[in-house]
Amino acid sequence: MRKQLFVAAAATFLMIASACSADKDDPNGGDGGGAAKPKQNVACPPLDEAAIDRSATFTWMYSVANTSFDPDKITTSNSWMYLYPVYDTLIRMDANGEPTPMLAKKWEVGDGGKSLTLNLIENWKYHDGTAFDAASVKANIDRHRSGKSFNKQALSDVTGVDVVNASTVKVNTKSGAAPLIGILSSSAGMMMSPKVFDDPNQASKPTGGSGAFKVTAYEPNTKVEYTPVPGYWDPKAVNVAKMVFLISSNDNARLNATITGTADSTFLRSSMYQPAKDAKLAVCQKPSLASFTIAVNTGKAPFDKKEVRQALNYAIDRNAINELQGGFCQPGVQMFPNNYYASDPSLGPDAYPHDPGKAKELLAKAGVTNLSFTLETDNLDAYQRVAELIQANLQEVGVKMTIRPVELPKLMEGFSVNKNVDAIMVQQKADADPSIQIASYYLPDGFSNPGAYSNPTITDLATKAKGAADRNAAKSIYQQLFKAAHDDAAQPITLCHLNTPLAMNNKVMGVEVYVDGSRQFRGVAVKK
Repeated sequence: MRKQLFVAAAATFLMIASACSADKDDPNGGDGGGAAKPKQNVACPPLDEAAIDRSATFTWMYSVANTSFDPDKITTSNSWMYLYPVYDTLIRMDANGEPTPMLAKKWEVGDGGKSLTLNLIENWKYHDGTAFDAASVKANIDRHRSGKSFNKQALSDVTGVDVVNASTVKVNTKSGAAPLIGILSSSAGMMMSPKVFDDPNQASKPTGGSGAFKVTAYEPNTKVEYTPVPGYWDPKAVNVAKMVFLISSNDNARLNATITGTADSTFLRSSMYQPAKDAKLAVCQKPSLASFTIAVNTGKAPFDKKEVRQALNYAIDRNAINELQGGFCQPGVQMFPNNYYASDPSLGPDAYPHDPGKAKELLAKAGVTNLSFTLETDNLDAYQRVAELIQANLQEVGVKMTIRPVELPKLMEGFSVNKNVDAIMVQQKADADPSIQIASYYLPDGFSNPGAYSNPTITDLATKAKGAADRNAAKSIYQQLFKAAHDDAAQPITLCHLNTPLAMNNKVMGVEVYVDGSRQFRGVAVKK
């Protein structure tokens, strides 16, 4: 299961883009000497209820197709985007990453932090007419955490689910229930009619959803069409007569489709940013939790030495990477941005400044000379450009890095499954809860930790954070954890945190940019 889940999760890594012109319209950018810096936080056009065309179709264009319409049979979290319209989750994370009610109207952590009690909405049915109730929630969670489910790892701490009454369910855990608040906002919290659990057709023709839309047309790798469900429990979430998701891996095609009106909206790589602005599209963005990283196999010498890992950090020029990304990859040195609650705010980019001299000193201290290793990364040109920049950085301190391009689905196989690859360069989306990503990289049995790196302090703090009652209680624990990770130069080497803009025509309203990098269009509207 672990192999299936995480090899597939490699496809959730966001793609790097090539350099682009800066936003010339930004009066607050610029350093007085060159092109202006792009704004990092720009809101999308707000919803104007009086201007909503409720007969309109909203068309979104994306680069990657879905892998299934069954929440347990998807193979990448990129597929969540295609499932959100069809399946409501128990809890919903808003665009700023804050938990809000959905199918659970309220919840409470109890039993010393070991259980989560959810009070459910009433008088709602799945699309096939099956009642939504506590028994169906228990059935879904049990299914999510069993067999070969994509969601099994995320729910691995759950020990059981109790039906308290028809509208109340209690989820019990071994270590701590607070992480479930985030986890149940992902595919692990999507609710499907139990009557269709065993129907293989749900993968392509879902009929047992719980959300605001049904799939009414589907052309694999090309198009998904959604229409609203009559009498949806939250009518404010539905402002269009139809949604269409188009699919094209060609960035120019996506941008041209949005400019010409074939699509209403798409996401931008940095090379697309200025052309979108020049075409007078509305462009909005905010910093995200996604990070650009290099993971190293600490089971291979000399990556087992802290000084070597520190040397790599000092050798890499993070500001140059950000420049290559047109200002949309802000330098960072820890797993999450330092303004996120689950991080150490004291660890800014200057915690690892570009210092080739310091890198050479650390390599000498470790007794390492003529270090040579292979870095695998995606075979797209955009990845190669960044890899080549890092290659030049390392060459400056006497380290030879060979770049080996591989296909994206294969990227994790050699590193995490076969464990015979020295290092990989990826873009990592945020998981549903920080504890998942921490376990993957920092705990000895973590999937992204092929060298079984272990630090007792980090392991102990990870356990304590998981058992914290809420975010406020976990905040100081995570701060200590990431300080310990920095002090030990634990892998992965974080390079920068992404800002991926969205572009849309002047009729689109109500789209939000989600800090976790997810694509959700709840409440999207089109002007008359």
